[in-house]
Amino acid sequence: MKLDQSSSGLVIVGGWNGHIFNPNWIKRYLFPAADEQLTVDIQAQFPQGFNPQLVSPRISSKEVRILLQGNKLNFIPVKNEDENLDRIQDLALQLADYLPHTPVSGYGVNFLFTQDNVSEDLRNLIRPKDLEEIKQFGASLISEEYTRRLELNEHPLNFAIGLEEGKGTFKFNFDFKIPDLIAFKAGISETSILELKQEAIEFIAEVYNLEMKGDIA
Repeated sequence: MKLDQSSSGLVIVGGWNGHIFNPNWIKRYLFPAADEQLTVDIQAQFPQGFNPQLVSPRISSKEVRILLQGNKLNFIPVKNEDENLDRIQDLALQLADYLPHTPVSGYGVNFLFTQDNVSEDLRNLIRPKDLEEIKQFGASLISEEYTRRLELNEHPLNFAIGLEEGKGTFKFNFDFKIPDLIAFKAGISETSILELKQEAIEFIAEVYNLEMKGDIA
């Protein structure tokens, strides 16, 4: 099992000022080191129905990508390294200090794990019991996605499993409602991004008997 870092990270939902999230402001306040080089690019594709005018440039350091999509401020690790998740948390806390009056409603900590060659035993564990009846009705199974709303260690979790062509995806969205950025700072300081990652890894290991490849420390 591997972590897909491009679909993992932190999202803060709020009334962000899109004019602020430009390279000059981000460089000045979040990456002030003189030798920190930032790259800027524009997304080539957008979800169906999404207004591209609501998307700011994607600004990247060697560790973190920052992207504002409508009311969602995304922090995405550039590499699959725990140090980059720590860096995301530090940047989000800095941002909360610089923009304390920004109205927010929630934040999500997301992880996407992928597994090649999902065994038949694991597929049978995941699948509901109605598939045989579906096949008898005459429908063909092309792909599968199963979603659950859970509470894991008192943390609200949206959990989804996808199965297609022998491969599996395990999506974790720890979904926290907050009234303001003070509550965000308190919540993410109490339970860090890395702690939530470890909870997700342990959940998959215990329930589905899958282990991470590589360093998970």
